[in-house]
Amino acid sequence: MKEILNILLEYIISYALVFLLYYLIFIRKKTKYNKNKVPVEYYYLVSLYGLRQKDIDYKKFMYISGLVNTFIIVTTYIVVSKLLNKWFIQLLCGIVIIILLIIICYGILGRYYQKKQNIEKRK
Repeated sequence: MKEILNILLEYIISYALVFLLYYLIFIRKKTKYNKNKVPVEYYYLVSLYGLRQKDIDYKKFMYISGLVNTFIIVTTYIVVSKLLNKWFIQLLCGIVIIILLIIICYGILGRYYQKKQNIEKRK
């Protein structure tokens, strides 16, 4: 039980630190929409889910994508560092976990924006 609490505490601290760094490096500078400096995640969601760019609040999207990216990074770190011992297996599993988490998390985010736009169309 104590080991689980230590892992959970490490997850929370890592999440806070990584999000702080992500905020300082990426989000703080890019909260205003600039067509030339839009992140890849934005274009990925717009093109894959057929979203209208004008309906997405860019500043809110940057914060949400920051939370999602932090979740992906920290979850991969915790799973790989706590469950696996050999560095080669850690590397392979880390790559697979990152790819799966990107597909899953951004799939959920894309469906959220689709539903949000469908609700706004009905009004």
